[in-house]
Amino acid sequence: MKALGVAGVVISVVLISGCAGMATSGLTYNNEQHKLNTPQKTEACYDASVLLGANVERTKDVTKMVLAAIDTTVGEETANSIAAQRNRHIGVFVGSGGEELFVNWKAIETEKTFVTVATKTGFVGGAGQKAWSCQVVDEMVKMVVK
Repeated sequence: MKALGVAGVVISVVLISGCAGMATSGLTYNNEQHKLNTPQKTEACYDASVLLGANVERTKDVTKMVLAAIDTTVGEETANSIAAQRNRHIGVFVGSGGEELFVNWKAIETEKTFVTVATKTGFVGGAGQKAWSCQVVDEMVKMVVK
């Protein structure tokens, strides 16, 4: 009976950690709230946004470079978004990697693009995964500002 209780706790931890994150961002553009090249981040970093000082084409290029730098494979790409998945690696837990990243952007002005990034972790290996949204927007700002 004790083994059944331990198994229940392990399954609960995996379920909770594996369901973290979201497929789309809950953040929206607010002219009064967003300052140029200043990221907005949720507490757990599953969701982040930035008003980037770049046009849409440059934003897309920067997004691809940042996603490549954090070892992802782009799955779906449109004119206004990229969906990617972090490559899997052997880690301390089940395996690190596998997180899905959803980057969306919208032109606000010619040289201002609002970008949202959402990280979704998976069921398998959720305990070894992490949110990447904050790092993505931080790196995007660094590339645009330099």
